[in-house]
Amino acid sequence: MNRIVRFSFILLVLVACPQMALCQEEDLIVLGRGKYFTVYGPPDFHSHMLVAKLNFDYQPHPEEFLGENGPYDDNITTKTFDALFREISDLLDIHTYNFHGAIKLLANQGDVSRTFAKYFKRDFGERSFYVPETNTIYISSADATLGMIGHEIAHAIMANYFVVPPSTKIQEVLAGYVEYSLRKAAGTLPKK
Repeated sequence: MNRIVRFSFILLVLVACPQMALCQEEDLIVLGRGKYFTVYGPPDFHSHMLVAKLNFDYQPHPEEFLGENGPYDDNITTKTFDALFREISDLLDIHTYNFHGAIKLLANQGDVSRTFAKYFKRDFGERSFYVPETNTIYISSADATLGMIGHEIAHAIMANYFVVPPSTKIQEVLAGYVEYSLRKAAGTLPKK
């Protein structure tokens, strides 16, 4: 009987996930639960490397970053995203106090594309996207930048603030403004 159950499970997995890459999202674990986001990532994810790569200035919102264990406690990723959420809320002058969403850090752009295709049945060549129905941001951790993450968080804030969300064009303009502002503050804009 045990063999039949095991075989049935394997068959179900193969039928449900014909390409194992599509199941990548299911392999994610909870990296931390912050005030504004629950962050998911692969079991071998290196939070400190992502945070260092983002080069985010915590000074506007140190209350989100500095905890009882100092700046390098175990939830540095969630603290980073929470401080970033507050900074973006300030940039947009849109404050949603009961917001809580998810950020799923996928390995690379290919995983982001496959996840997007799974939900929307079409190709996608970008490195991140936001799904308002599940209040989830998907990001290629290999390609993550401060501007990219800020852009997607801006979409999440707008989707949760307005009863009738602004048009896609207006949302892109506002998210682009956030991305530009964060990149300017971090000094990552191209030199003229």
